[in-house]
Amino acid sequence: MENQFLDKVEGNLGVRKWSEETQRQKGDNLLEGEKPEFGDSTNIRSTQNQLQELKEIWNQWDETNKQLFYDSYGDLPYLLDVNIDKALFRALA
Repeated sequence: MENQFLDKVEGNLGVRKWSEETQRQKGDNLLEGEKPEFGDSTNIRSTQNQLQELKEIWNQWDETNKQLFYDSYGDLPYLLDVNIDKALFRALA
């Protein structure tokens, strides 16, 4: 279990170094000699809904309700059909 934690810490350090180097190369709002202030860690809380339940709810709606939803929230229902790469999502977060 301890190795899993160390892997995550090492991975976070790699992302931090990459981010700082990319900012230096491509430019940002830091002045020469200034250091970026990144926190040592970040906590992210998320909730995962039951995808099948959401799909069933969507399929129960008639076209009028679906159109009202589209009018309010745009293309959000298309996300019900998107396959999520969990490792990529974690990297983005």
